[in-house]
Amino acid sequence: MAGVAAAYTDTPTGNNALFVQANPFNWREEIARIDYRINDQHSLYGRFLHDNYDLIDPFGTFINSALPTIPTNRLRPGFSYLVGYTWLISPTLINDAKINASWNGQRIPPVGTFWQRSTYGFTYPLIFGGTGGRFGNGIPDTTVTGFAGFNGPAQSLLSPTTDIAASDDLSIIRGNHTLKTGVLVIRNRKDQNGRSNYDGTLAFSSSGNPNSTGNAFADALLGNFRTYSEAPLDPIGFFRFSQYEWFVTDNWKVTRTLSIEAGLRYEYQMPTYTQANNIANFDPGLYDPRQAVTVLANGTIDLSKGGNRYNGLVRAGNGVPSSEAARVPNANSATVLAVPGGAPRGLYNPASLLAPRLSFAWAPESKTAIRGGFGIFYDKSEGNLIFPMVNLPPYSSSVQFENGNLANPTGGKASAVAPFGNINAINPSLRIPYSMDFSLSVQRELPGNVFAEVAFVGNQGRHLIRQPDINQPTFDALEANQALPSAQRLSTNALRPYKGFSQILMRLSDTNSNYNSLQIYVTKRKGNLTLSGAYTYSKALTDSSNNTANLEDPFNRAFNYGPADFDRRHIFAASYTYRLPFFDKWRGVQGKVLSGWEISGITHFQTGPELTIIGVTSIGNRRADYNGASLSLPPGMQGPAEWFNVKAFTAAPDTRRGNSGAGIVVGPGRNLWDLSLRKKFGIAEAVRMQFQADFFNAFNHTNLNNLTTAQTTVGDPAFGTISGAAPGRNIQLGLKLNF
Repeated sequence: MAGVAAAYTDTPTGNNALFVQANPFNWREEIARIDYRINDQHSLYGRFLHDNYDLIDPFGTFINSALPTIPTNRLRPGFSYLVGYTWLISPTLINDAKINASWNGQRIPPVGTFWQRSTYGFTYPLIFGGTGGRFGNGIPDTTVTGFAGFNGPAQSLLSPTTDIAASDDLSIIRGNHTLKTGVLVIRNRKDQNGRSNYDGTLAFSSSGNPNSTGNAFADALLGNFRTYSEAPLDPIGFFRFSQYEWFVTDNWKVTRTLSIEAGLRYEYQMPTYTQANNIANFDPGLYDPRQAVTVLANGTIDLSKGGNRYNGLVRAGNGVPSSEAARVPNANSATVLAVPGGAPRGLYNPASLLAPRLSFAWAPESKTAIRGGFGIFYDKSEGNLIFPMVNLPPYSSSVQFENGNLANPTGGKASAVAPFGNINAINPSLRIPYSMDFSLSVQRELPGNVFAEVAFVGNQGRHLIRQPDINQPTFDALEANQALPSAQRLSTNALRPYKGFSQILMRLSDTNSNYNSLQIYVTKRKGNLTLSGAYTYSKALTDSSNNTANLEDPFNRAFNYGPADFDRRHIFAASYTYRLPFFDKWRGVQGKVLSGWEISGITHFQTGPELTIIGVTSIGNRRADYNGASLSLPPGMQGPAEWFNVKAFTAAPDTRRGNSGAGIVVGPGRNLWDLSLRKKFGIAEAVRMQFQADFFNAFNHTNLNNLTTAQTTVGDPAFGTISGAAPGRNIQLGLKLNF
């Protein structure tokens, strides 16, 4: 590798040099604003924003290359326009209308020539000619057993987006009531590619390859592959959605010290769909066991036994519209038409939603206020739920060959028909997630210009989204299979309930959560000392911490219920500035040097995350067993070599799930003091200099990193240990000259 090493160890060992690759970032932004008052009743305003950045990632953005030879260029230019019109109809009647549109283009092409086949002299023929994607002359995704793999440019993202929103709000004042009502219309469009393997996927391994030299790297040099697969095209989803909202709210000034606000919002949420209907879904209700394919013990499919390979699949809408057929090359192929249509275009139905809001504010006396509120808030399901669906059969497919040579990929043996690889799916009965938020607080002005607030804040999440493998074999099936002699055991795919498929990662909306917290806030904004401090004591519980979690037992949410991954029981944060007053009255050189100093800082304490302990068993990684021993270590014993009592856990037996709870171990927290010392010096009437010294982690406290999966897995050599920490003390000195 060319270049000067950033770090080098002069020893005859591997990995003795560290090279830092260039990571240039070019950013430009233009903002324009205009406000025009036509007359006392009418005014216009406009905004324009152009934002563009160009980032070169030397290791590949989204491509995740293990080699620094396939950089990608991440471009995100964006334009946004806003035009608004305010009409003062009368002193008690005001209308405000606006429309805005924004465009951004997330295009991530490879740069340089390292991604091109010609750079390496690759002349082998592509099965489908390399015409199905933007970079048909790119190298394939490649793995070599025992060596780092790398990816070609086929995984480069193309995702231009347009978002248009129009709204109109009307405010009406009638006595002690202030009424507001309005409408909002949103239209969104995004064209995003599926990033298939149209440049091919290569695997070199000496295992199972009769043509192997016995060394996978030598096989790669000779072109003797173990498997080679290729897709005919890179499918593109022309994703769209619309959303319509209306609201009304009334702020009622009941008395001089009490006000109540009540409102209602209506939302019509349309799921994201594809304009060309070129997506499919797996619907368990359409799977017919009588049409199931036969999966052999080795996990391949016996086509001689019949069955429907597309059993349970359904296409969106009533097929690709004729106006879109040119953008979907295989729209009317026999393979596509073999899968029935009729699924909702967005794979689940639109929803009409009502979201009420209620709050109050009461001032029992001049220095105290009591506030409370409740509201329901819906969450528009993100596009990542549906974006992967363009990669499902029958619209997306690939072919695979085994034990051949790159000179003629199709000269290898066609791979046995296997179940479809892992697919994404969406529950046709998916519901819109929502949260019920509530709070009650007391605010008080204290002596010394101090303001304090104590609040109870919480929420309840309902119909939150998770993504379990609904095609996971039952625990009993895995246990019974493991009890058989090894020669008689079936592959996992032969044990799955929906034959012909591997994992089916289905988005379900059946997860719940709850969050309750005590929040204390104090601020002082006058005097030589100003500060703000906040403390939160909280607990967040859920049966799925995120919408992609595939938990151990997808059929028993109660088993997975526990602290959320993001739960931090105690959090304290404070920011402060103290202007040192001691030398303000000094004159002369001493006064200039010693007066006017300020010290400021940010202090942050928090406890660590709650971690679940797992164990390696013959039927997969599962929750570990807890024997009841103390999880804490004797004073002075806890540290990176052993963070918790590892002897309290063992791997669960094959006959049952582990008995340890979710989030049973608390990981490392944070203790950070960032301090800054600064002073301004007057040099001349219009010339000033500022000196500043910044101390990050000023007291050099060791903040250990969180435990990794290996460090929370019974039996792993790293179990219970911590191998890294956040940065130590860092000091930064600076001078600024203003003139």
